[in-house]
Amino acid sequence: MLLPPPARDWSLAYRLAWRLSLLMFSAIALAAAAIAWGSISTLDDLDDAALQQQVQVVASSLPPQDTPFSLPPAIALPFQRSDGDNLFIVYGPDRTRLATSDGIQASQAEIFLPKPFQKGFFRIPLLAGHKHGMLGYALPAGHRWVIVLQGREQNSLLTDSLVSSFFAGSVWVLLPIFLAAMLVSVLTLRRGLRPILRVSAAAATVGAQPGARLPLAGLPREVTPLVEAVNDAVTRLEQTIATQRRFMAEAAHGLRTPLAVLTARLDSLDAPQAAALRQDADRMARLVSQLLSMARLESLPLAVSAQVDLRGVAVEAISTLAPIALQRGIDFALIGPEAPMPVQGNHDAIVLALTNLMENALSYAPAGSVIDIVLGVPAAISVRDAGPGIPAGEIARLMQPFQRGAAAAQGGAGLGLAIVSRIAAAHGGAIHAGNRAEGGCVFTLSFPAPAA
Repeated sequence: MLLPPPARDWSLAYRLAWRLSLLMFSAIALAAAAIAWGSISTLDDLDDAALQQQVQVVASSLPPQDTPFSLPPAIALPFQRSDGDNLFIVYGPDRTRLATSDGIQASQAEIFLPKPFQKGFFRIPLLAGHKHGMLGYALPAGHRWVIVLQGREQNSLLTDSLVSSFFAGSVWVLLPIFLAAMLVSVLTLRRGLRPILRVSAAAATVGAQPGARLPLAGLPREVTPLVEAVNDAVTRLEQTIATQRRFMAEAAHGLRTPLAVLTARLDSLDAPQAAALRQDADRMARLVSQLLSMARLESLPLAVSAQVDLRGVAVEAISTLAPIALQRGIDFALIGPEAPMPVQGNHDAIVLALTNLMENALSYAPAGSVIDIVLGVPAAISVRDAGPGIPAGEIARLMQPFQRGAAAAQGGAGLGLAIVSRIAAAHGGAIHAGNRAEGGCVFTLSFPAPAA
């Protein structure tokens, strides 16, 4: 018997096919057994009817006297030629034997006959030559009794033959039917589940493509309400996310102008607190810029089909942050091949990601140290600093928005690494963080290898 697949990874089509086929197999087997049982019952009924008819024939041929007699040869001869398989006995009122077709058989059977006689069927146990016993029928004929006995060998042999033929034939009939039912059920169910598999494949695009929804065409009526409910939920979720992104983008964009005005006015002040206020304004401006970058990354799909030179990106990012590094007494070192390293992506987004990693390194690197920008083959950029490093339990958490390390500098918002993670994911790449054996940490931004 076929077994269902393991519970942890089972197929609905195969499980239903297995059960339906087993049900069909059982139904056919039960139907065939019922037919066989009906046939056996019919044979028994026919034997009973034949036995009653024989009794009636004998009873209708009895002479009027109550002394021993012989029946007409036309009636007695078939009993005598049956080799003891059929036997009749006629008894008088005092249970005296008046006639029989076989005296020896009658003497053996008399001890098993009912006492007193009763009209109807009865059975007697084993007799010589009758290992299955005999079936009898007693009928009153006036003040006399007519009893006819019939051996059960022929009936038993016929029943055994019918049962053996049924089991031998049913195996060769039911097994192909079971296999055919299994195959038809699997094909039917797989065809019926094909729209659901199509919906499952389409579900992977929901969220990745704006406005993507699960298809409704060709779905069964039982599944359509579920898919419609999922589409409605996705629509409401997209509306909520769009509202939040729009608010964050508008808020960040609206803060840029007041911050620019505030920075300009601080530049015109000669007060001792002007420098500290200017630093606070710069941190706020950076936070607003990161919020605006995050909102842009989440609101629109990033075009990543252009060809970008990773070495050129590294040179551009170093040139942008070189003045800040010079003020802090930190140097940048570009390490790697001097030849161009092309990848497919978005130039501005990759520059932003690398700039965020380098700004993060500048926040932790001590004065007088060197930050290495390493170009890796086939397509990776690593930023290595000599700072305090990252505790092992915080590495995965730092890639989430607004998450900062325990040793993070004051004024950060925890968005830089989150922006880098989103940009890497949009390019099909990844961002990896770890600690260096000689101290400090290393962040590696990797991209898919360029096509040959």
